[in-house]
Amino acid sequence: MKLTVHTPCHDIELEAAPKTSGRELFQDLCKSLGIQENWWFGLAYKGTENEDVWIDKSKKSLHHFQKSLVNLRFMVKFYPEDVEELIETITIEYFFNHVKTFITKDVIFCAADTAVLLASYALQAKHGDYDKENFNEDFFKKQTFLPDRVLKQHKMDQTDWQNNITGMWVKHRGLDKEEAMMEYLKLVQNLEMYGVIYFDIKNVKGTDLQLGVTALGLDMYKKEDKLNPSTSFPWSEIKNLKIKGTKFIIKPTDKMAKKFAIITTSERISKIILSLGIGNHELYIRRRKPDTPDVVKMKEKANEVRKTKVLIRQKYNNERLAREEAERRETMYKQQLEDLKVELERKNANMLDAERTIRKLQHQLDDLKRSKEELESQKQELQAMMSRLEEIKNMEAAEKLKLEEDIRLKHEEVQRIQIEVSRKDEETRRLQEEVELARKREEEILRQQEEERRLEEERRQRELERSEMERASQIEHELEYMPNADNTLPEYKHVKSDLNDPIKQLQMQLEETRKHSEETELDRIHRINLLEGRDKFKTLRDIRKGNTSRRVEMFENM
Repeated sequence: MKLTVHTPCHDIELEAAPKTSGRELFQDLCKSLGIQENWWFGLAYKGTENEDVWIDKSKKSLHHFQKSLVNLRFMVKFYPEDVEELIETITIEYFFNHVKTFITKDVIFCAADTAVLLASYALQAKHGDYDKENFNEDFFKKQTFLPDRVLKQHKMDQTDWQNNITGMWVKHRGLDKEEAMMEYLKLVQNLEMYGVIYFDIKNVKGTDLQLGVTALGLDMYKKEDKLNPSTSFPWSEIKNLKIKGTKFIIKPTDKMAKKFAIITTSERISKIILSLGIGNHELYIRRRKPDTPDVVKMKEKANEVRKTKVLIRQKYNNERLAREEAERRETMYKQQLEDLKVELERKNANMLDAERTIRKLQHQLDDLKRSKEELESQKQELQAMMSRLEEIKNMEAAEKLKLEEDIRLKHEEVQRIQIEVSRKDEETRRLQEEVELARKREEEILRQQEEERRLEEERRQRELERSEMERASQIEHELEYMPNADNTLPEYKHVKSDLNDPIKQLQMQLEETRKHSEETELDRIHRINLLEGRDKFKTLRDIRKGNTSRRVEMFENM
């Protein structure tokens, strides 16, 4: 029989004999997909109550499920306590695609600012470093990055969302696919609805409630609030699980605490809860035991692969940095060449101006020299006339008057030439001052340009050193990376510091554009959680305080 199995990454067409059991099909599927960490996954179809009916452990043949196999799905069944437990890259990728679908379809509630940050990590995982030329507006129009709920709740157009997403995407430069997917999963792990499988239940009083089955235990929720459980029972406090029809019975490990019952909607739902409870409890025990030889080998192989990837990435980054530095220097040299050309043209223009000024000055000097020579000649003539006047004191009156007139005219001519010489002398001094001022101005411009080049070189050197330091810090951070040692509850994963400013700006923009009429009940609860400084793990720590008996009583009285 032909089957189509939907997976978080792609659909698979396969053939299986009708007598093949669900367990055999699941094992064969894991082998064909190359998945060794098969304990996280399951094979399911949708039941009559829209519940996931798991067949990965079933010994029944496919012929028994034939009518339900049209929507057969290979999907995440169990979640780790901490996503850093995931070993192989392919496992991380399946989790990433599974959870990403839940985020964009709003199955898992996610606030708008977190949704934008997650979208930026998803883009880094799929496409690598942001490139403005390749990822333009048309690219964003064809993608689905955010839940419809988020888009409807804010008066922001596509460009606003795009700018916010790319503003964070550029901050992820250098992260490879696996690193980006892991950063995505770390943030999703903070979300209250992540890793929780919800079921409608009642307590013995008949109050409509919800049960959340998780890797950390069983959580009890009020019907209207899926974000904050009212009480919780970690797996370490649960000794036994049993079902009787629609009654799901839990026996605590605390001998002082009584058994208590959960009323489900059907016997089938009771069996599904039991299966999920047993599976999560087994994984809880398994985590607290030494790894099996197979898991040890798997981790060693995965670590070797990651070390090789780190070395390859370091080599690639070094080559990229060298290439970028060469391109930067080439650009710098081209710019310097252009600057030199401009400077040469400017100097040539200045030189032509200087030559024109010098020629003009030389012309003035020549005129001055000629005027001085003429002045000297006129003075000599005047002196000769004066001498002649002295010699002919006794000449006739008419001749004497004529000579005196000639002397007066000559004297006026000498004065005129004297004034002209003084004017030209003054103009010559002015031109000399202009030449000197131009020379000083030229020297000042050259000095300023030299200072600007020095400062620019220092700035580029500082940027290069800072880039080297950041790269070294990242490598150091990778070498020091260790799984979370907290065996009780994971720690809340904080956003990287270099993303704080873009997120704050986005939060301000979201607040200004918020449509309060579109706010859901979960939005309201989330906002209250933020105001009270609560997060998923803080809430769990708070509601787990006190003994088991008190919490059983609290659940039964809800």
